[in-house]
Amino acid sequence: MSGSYWTSTQRLHWQYSKAALARQRQELWVLECQLFPHGLNIVMTTRQNKEANNNINGNSTDPQQPTTTVKNIPIIHRDLHYDRDFNLRIYCYFLIMKLGRRLNIRQYALATAHIYLSRFLLKASVREVNLYLLVTTCVYLACKVEECPQYIRTLVSEARSLWPEFIPPDPTKVTEFEFYLLEELQSYLVVHHPYDAMEQIIDVLKNSEYDLNLSNEDVQNCWSLINDSYINDVHLIYPPHIIAMACMFITISLQNNNSANNSNSNSMTNMISLENLTPAQEKFNKFMAESQVDLMEVMDTIQQQITLYDHWDKYHEPWIKFLLHTLYLRPVMNQTPSGSLGGGCSGTSAGSNNSSNSNSGNNSTPNKTVNKNSSSSSTNSRDVTPTLNSNSKNINGNGLNNGNIAL
Repeated sequence: MSGSYWTSTQRLHWQYSKAALARQRQELWVLECQLFPHGLNIVMTTRQNKEANNNINGNSTDPQQPTTTVKNIPIIHRDLHYDRDFNLRIYCYFLIMKLGRRLNIRQYALATAHIYLSRFLLKASVREVNLYLLVTTCVYLACKVEECPQYIRTLVSEARSLWPEFIPPDPTKVTEFEFYLLEELQSYLVVHHPYDAMEQIIDVLKNSEYDLNLSNEDVQNCWSLINDSYINDVHLIYPPHIIAMACMFITISLQNNNSANNSNSNSMTNMISLENLTPAQEKFNKFMAESQVDLMEVMDTIQQQITLYDHWDKYHEPWIKFLLHTLYLRPVMNQTPSGSLGGGCSGTSAGSNNSSNSNSGNNSTPNKTVNKNSSSSSTNSRDVTPTLNSNSKNINGNGLNNGNIAL
């Protein structure tokens, strides 16, 4: 890709300050609360111990009896809000990666697709669009922009094999959604990624002034860190070279700590401390000091990456898949919830306006009557077993009970 980042539309139109990004998301948050004040009703199944005296005449009965209740998830909860729900962010990341690997799409195009998705969800809510069709359309458009186009029928066929309930068989639905996507992106499609900056930094570090050669494993680790950084907001805030430098700093800091086999945030913080620096760390710190980059931006990017992995440890995929199933596939439930996960909301489901036509994936285009419902914390989801209706066969071909997406 030609051109400079400093004069690109990415920097001029799609790079936010932290305050500006917070204002943009606050506007969407207020809109969601106005359009979907009732939240989302979900059906939960719990198991309760049956009293021993219920066994009559010594007949054996199941000691665990399922109890079904309807609970309301108020709109003020973080779940299904892209800016606050890391479960949703990580799940979107896996959706793009899974579709991309099915089609052997190169990483640059997948990274561009994730940027498109992040930008789109600054202007629209998950509740007003078909997330799975959005992912498919972002990948389709990104492949065209990155000059590795995919046949639309092949793309739709692969997407339907992964998410048959949500992707319509008609390829024109993807092209129709593409116009909505282009509108929200304001037709600014060129994206600069940290991968090029990473390669340039590696070449500079090989000079005699620094004499720092990274192994192939280190380069691959840095590349993986950059891939994971697309889950964060750093690509909407900082230039690509800042992200590349932060990921390389983490990589070099962890070179001699692999034997510790620690992955929690505290251990990682200790690894990047200023105590007991290795020669490689000293050389890279010298490079950063002489490069005249904003070190506060680099440190903030590192901190966001550490925070991401802390949330990743708590990632609960079945819960987010269940919420999306409920949002897109369940019929309208008009009964009053018997329990509340946050209280203060009526029992009608604000998350089911799209559901009547969704069994065949026909709710494909953005529905401007936004569906905005937030859910209970993921810890609550571990105490109960989500129950899907008959339309919810399997969300990605592996079934709801599969805790991990097979990439």
